[in-house]
Amino acid sequence: MKLSLFGILALVLIPSLRSQHVCGTDHYYEQQVAKNESIKHVESEHNLSSKKYVKSAQSEVNKRAASYTIPVVFHVIHTGGNENISREQILDQIRILNEDFSYTNKNKVNLRAAFKDVAASGDIEFKLATIDPSGNCFDGINRIYSPAGVDMDMSDEPVKDLAYWNYRKYLNVWVVTNIESGSGTGTVLGYAVFPWTSNFNKDGIVIRHDRVGSIGTASNTDDGRTLTHEVGHWLGLYHTFQGGCNDGDNCDDTPPVSSTFTNANCPANGNSCNTDFPDLPDMWENYMDYSNGTCMSAFTKEQVARMHYYLQTLRSSIYSSSNLLSVGVQKQNVKPTAAFNSNTRTVCAGKPVTFYDLSCKGEVSARLWTFQGAVQSTSTEETPSVIYNTPGTYEVKLQVENNYGSDVQTQTNYIKVLEEYGKENPNFEEGFENGDPIADNGFQHLSPTYRFDRTNSAAYTGNYSFRANINSLTPAGSVFSFQTPSFEISALETGFSPKFTFWASYAQPNADISETLKIYISTDCGGSWEQIYQRNGSSLAYLNATYANNWKPTLTTQWRRHGLGSLSSLGYGDAKSAIFRIDVISAGGNPVYIDNINLSPYFASSSHLDALTFKTDIYPNPASQKATLSVISENSISDAHIALYDVTGRLVSIIYKGALTQGKQEFEVKHPTNASVGVYYIGINTTEGSATQRLIFENE
Repeated sequence: MKLSLFGILALVLIPSLRSQHVCGTDHYYEQQVAKNESIKHVESEHNLSSKKYVKSAQSEVNKRAASYTIPVVFHVIHTGGNENISREQILDQIRILNEDFSYTNKNKVNLRAAFKDVAASGDIEFKLATIDPSGNCFDGINRIYSPAGVDMDMSDEPVKDLAYWNYRKYLNVWVVTNIESGSGTGTVLGYAVFPWTSNFNKDGIVIRHDRVGSIGTASNTDDGRTLTHEVGHWLGLYHTFQGGCNDGDNCDDTPPVSSTFTNANCPANGNSCNTDFPDLPDMWENYMDYSNGTCMSAFTKEQVARMHYYLQTLRSSIYSSSNLLSVGVQKQNVKPTAAFNSNTRTVCAGKPVTFYDLSCKGEVSARLWTFQGAVQSTSTEETPSVIYNTPGTYEVKLQVENNYGSDVQTQTNYIKVLEEYGKENPNFEEGFENGDPIADNGFQHLSPTYRFDRTNSAAYTGNYSFRANINSLTPAGSVFSFQTPSFEISALETGFSPKFTFWASYAQPNADISETLKIYISTDCGGSWEQIYQRNGSSLAYLNATYANNWKPTLTTQWRRHGLGSLSSLGYGDAKSAIFRIDVISAGGNPVYIDNINLSPYFASSSHLDALTFKTDIYPNPASQKATLSVISENSISDAHIALYDVTGRLVSIIYKGALTQGKQEFEVKHPTNASVGVYYIGINTTEGSATQRLIFENE
């Protein structure tokens, strides 16, 4: 391995050569060295020292009586979607780390005979910290809502600025959705800071949420080994293929590997190099190769010794007894401090809630939970699961004790229980004409500071709309957020596909600034959310929008319909209870106006044209290449906009813009080139109101 080339390593695990997940190491390392060239010197010095240590300590690796304990904090960066992974998924990852670093993993039985004598336990244990930097009890998981995004850009690492705890006390693990390396050569799954570069940057590990653990959102080909590999880097290990066949990884018991992806598919008899003596096959079971996670099963004795060197030198503070006490991994001889949380604060009636005892400092010898309003009113379990059958808001109390004393935490209004079925049924429309929906119609603000306001300065129909009042002084990343009442979508008449749509008006101030609109849905009464829609830039702005400052619409053509044209296609057509959340994220640009929020079989405002005075028909339907839209109006209409939308509500093509004369007019609707067959919708928006027609394009 070319030891001078790497300051920080990025993990690459690949299921096949056709779908490579590549390393952003070189790009990232070049940036670090450009900032401080002394990194190379520090690395070289420690490589010399570690080599001496490995040789002298080799015979003692498997005789060590003590073990190293490393406190971990997971910073989960999320926007309320499935990237906000569960506590259970993180605990599963901790389990995998502890098995891999103690050589108790079940798949070690598959290690080939040639390597059984060199495999070793790392004598390293990982535990979630239970005390945060402020001295408060917590569960080792720092959840951070990040409206600006959940991606990590390796060039400036903005996600690390959201939360960075003292690396001498905690192993920081940032969980993100995507990692941008700037190399453009593949997908980076994770990367770690080497111990000799910890003073030069924000130390820790970055990993994608779909590579954490083996459950939940985790990939089924990884088995949680991405983080095992990254911790290896964090403790000073190189890749097994570092320098191809001619160099090494400072560990003589890891056979050389010719190149990065040689062992991607774990070849049974692969031997890419014959420069080692004795000549051994490639050890794709090694955690520091790029083989599939399901193949990985061992560190070697010299790799363990190298990790121990860095634990005893550059990383010695993190496992010291004083630090383990301060971060709560070791308990003190004091009374416990009571603390708890739960997997949700909002739940549908009849659904279970899991509670976690997070009490810290002193060891808990006995506990008593009290659950107001629950079927099971008390419990002495550490992690009880209880059910609430009656809607309401309830108190939860936890009392803990040991020989040094007791403590209690009581949280009033902690659990909110909602009806199993939604309060509202389709058809529903909120046009903001009859007062503030927050006060009068079951809507709720979700953002504490930046809130939508009801305004009469602009409206798509009527006189009022809902506005995220953004201007150049509104900090970028600020979130304006509200949720709707709950809907029983399953109550919709059979044969109709429910839609959630609304009209919005927006214009960018310039090409470089754009607000973002997102739609989320919750089918567990607000306990969790899934993002189902996002628009920004020209896809958020009204059609053919021009740049403007202090935006305020004055024409109906300056509005655009947004939302989902088929909730059934996303699997929500039969939801007993569905709540929608609309977020607008500021970029310091312009206001976003929203009007006519609609949940029904029709698009927003589609019922405003009287069917007796305005009739539409389309034929043939289904059609293959084209169809004819017939419009009969008793009155002339000065301004109309007719467009074709796909099933998600995305604009496909504009059919007509202009006036409609009294009487009958016909318009040709063509099947878009290269578009798929299936269901489409024709939206007719006029100064008098709107209508919609369903059209199916099929193969000839």
